[in-house]
Amino acid sequence: MSKDYAAMIERVNTSPYYNLLGFYAEELSEGYCRMRMPAAEKLKQFQGHVHGGAIFSIADAAVAVALLGMCEPGEKVMTVEAKLNHLAPVEDDEIYAEAKIIQKGKSVALGDVEVRRSRDNRIVAKGLVTYMVRK
Repeated sequence: MSKDYAAMIERVNTSPYYNLLGFYAEELSEGYCRMRMPAAEKLKQFQGHVHGGAIFSIADAAVAVALLGMCEPGEKVMTVEAKLNHLAPVEDDEIYAEAKIIQKGKSVALGDVEVRRSRDNRIVAKGLVTYMVRK
């Protein structure tokens, strides 16, 4: 059975939390997702950079959506553990997160994610996220 990734993207992009932060999925295939987020003023901390929590959110979401692209109907995913190294600031640029699933088992999955600035493709964050997979 072939998956309708375009319909999955539409559904994912209705997430109230994703809309609150202004990020969205733009590409999805089995085990891969790319999401984008503008460096909106509402996401900046007091020094004028996008808050690390917002960057973490898009990284975590990109892995979750990549994993959902591999899941069977009825499977749900939940973050168990995540590690994200912040490597460069983001001020007035759009960022994108690219996630790839490294391993999906029956109950646990591991994803790799990179967050980059759009203007120069510089990596701003790199991480690994572990998910629980449940029916």
